Amino acid sequence: MHKQLGFGLALAALAAGALAAESRVTGNLQLQGAYLDPALSGKGRWYLQSPNSWLGLEVREQSSGSQYRAVLEADLNPLSFSEPATSRQMFLEWAQPLYSIRGGKLRSLEQQLLVSPVSLMHGYAGESTDSFKGGLAIENYSVELEQPGIEFTASNGELVYVSGQWTFADENSASSLEQWAVATGLDTPEGSVALTYRSNDDGGLWGTSIMWRSEGLQLGGGTLYRDELLAWDLLAAYQAGTVISKLTYGRDELPEQSGDSRYWAFGIDRVFSEAILNYSEIRWQPEPEQWRWMTGFRLTF
Repeated sequence: MHKQLGFGLALAALAAGALAAESRVTGNLQLQGAYLDPALSGKGRWYLQSPNSWLGLEVREQSSGSQYRAVLEADLNPLSFSEPATSRQMFLEWAQPLYSIRGGKLRSLEQQLLVSPVSLMHGYAGESTDSFKGGLAIENYSVELEQPGIEFTASNGELVYVSGQWTFADENSASSLEQWAVATGLDTPEGSVALTYRSNDDGGLWGTSIMWRSEGLQLGGGTLYRDELLAWDLLAAYQAGTVISKLTYGRDELPEQSGDSRYWAFGIDRVFSEAILNYSEIRWQPEPEQWRWMTGFRLTF
């Protein structure tokens, strides 16, 4: 409750101080019904869930050729009255035409460049212990940032970019620098390519993603590598009018799981507007055999 109240007060204070700037409320809200495979609990069960939901505020202002941006976002569960909101990201950014600097609580470069492009499925429960969570399962490899950091990005103004991210430890740590990461890539209307490297206590972690788009067809994939291939996802999607068909295949291994954790997922989206869509998805894991069906609505703003 205190975190929810604090988040609301912070939003109000930021909005009050931004009357002269351009501000907007942002967020992603979902409501879904899910049917859980009987093999997971001994009997089939239905759930009402609100996965991947968050709410935020973004403030922008132009001054002397520079753009200043403040972002405040919090993960939340709209179906729970007792579960507090938790910080998703909160940062200040100064952007010039060829480079930008941001500082605060940041999403990792892997979340931005690897997970987001391959996360076609909307219906994952989003819990770290959920074997149906997708998007390379990066939470298993110490890349979700808990401490504040600084991020620097330089680009040629059009296609190519280079990014660096430095995360700082708390005051009780022997070293001030907790971990660092670098990334480079290419972003075009026809697709994107990204390569990341992170150094932390678990050793060096490499990541790659590639996406290709043409006339409604989308193909791509992402990988994580440390001494061996840890996780990977392949995807295909096709949009015909307001209907999007999508298929993914990969391995998002969780430490507590047995088996090789390969999975298939198939889904269909019905797009009602730029903000609202309906989705229906099935995820199947052959070993150990289990499946889940999810259907719901997503509102993005």
